[in-house]
Amino acid sequence: MTEHSAGNGLARAALAVLLVCCAWPRPSLAQDEYGSKGLFPVYDNGRAWIIYDKTSRKGAARGLIPGSRFLVVGSRGADLFFVARTSATYGGACRERKPLRLRAALLRGSRETVGDPIIAIRVPESFTLKGSNALYAPLPNAVEEDLYKMLGPALTAATVEEAKTGSFRMRPDDAGAAAFLSDPRPEKILLKIDYASHPRIAGLTAPTVLVTGAQISNSFRRCLRLADGGRLLGGCAEMPSDLMAETALLRFVSYDPSGKGSPFLLAYTRQAPLWGHERWGFVLRAGGTRLFLRDAMDPRCREGF
Repeated sequence: MTEHSAGNGLARAALAVLLVCCAWPRPSLAQDEYGSKGLFPVYDNGRAWIIYDKTSRKGAARGLIPGSRFLVVGSRGADLFFVARTSATYGGACRERKPLRLRAALLRGSRETVGDPIIAIRVPESFTLKGSNALYAPLPNAVEEDLYKMLGPALTAATVEEAKTGSFRMRPDDAGAAAFLSDPRPEKILLKIDYASHPRIAGLTAPTVLVTGAQISNSFRRCLRLADGGRLLGGCAEMPSDLMAETALLRFVSYDPSGKGSPFLLAYTRQAPLWGHERWGFVLRAGGTRLFLRDAMDPRCREGF
C-alpha cells in the first residue's frame, strides 16, 4: 500500500471531521438529515463539482449560498473550495420515477490536490490550511481464498446471531425466513466477500476491512466489517444494495487526518451506473466500524430506464 502525505495540511480539518462524525448519536441513520452538521457529499457532474441541495423542498439549505467555504476531501487529498454560484439542475433525486429539479451549489477551488471529490465539510471564513500529517491511501481490493478460510466461520456465526436478534432483516415475503429462524444452521447461509483491504489502524496488528454479502433464503444483507487477523471487531455497518451500485463499482480510500492510525474509510463511484453516483463514509477504530455518510443519486430513478 502506498500512502500519500497531504501537502496541503489538515490539522484543523482533522478536528472538523471528528466533530462531524461524532455528532450523530445514531450513526446507522446518518442520512436521515441530509447535510447534518455541515457535511455534504460532493459529485462531479462533468462540468463542475457540485453539492445537491436535498435539505428542503425549496432548496434553501443554510450554507449552500455563494461565498460559503468548504473543505473538500477526495481520493488524493483535500483543499478549500467556495460556492461560486447556485444553479438549478437534475440528477440528485427523483419523484415519480423522473429526475427532480434541484438547486445545486457549484464549487470552485484547486482540484489537482483533491483527486476525485467525495465529501465537503462546511468551514468558517477564518478556517486556514497549515502543515499536518494527514495521510491518504488508496485501498485496492485484496480478496484471496485464504481470507475465506480465516474469516468464513466467524462471518457465518455473526450472520446467524444477527438473524436471531433481528438486525439481519428478512424480506416480508421470504417464506423460508421462518424455517431458518426455527433451525438456524450455518450451512443454510450463502456467504461472499466482495472486497477486502488492509488499512493502518492504531491498536490492531493485522486489520482487514471487508465488504461481505450474506444470503439467508431469499433475503440478502451487505455489510462493511472490520477484523484483526481471524477475529471480527464490532458489528455490521450495513451497506444496503437494493438498486444501488455493486461493490465492484466502488473505489475505497483511507483518510487519516492525524496520520496516527485513526482513519476514515471513504468509498465512491467513479464510473456512474445508470442510476447515478454514490458516496459512503465510515469511521474505522480498533473497536469496530460505523457509518457516518451514505448518499446516492435517488435509486428510484433506475426504475425509469
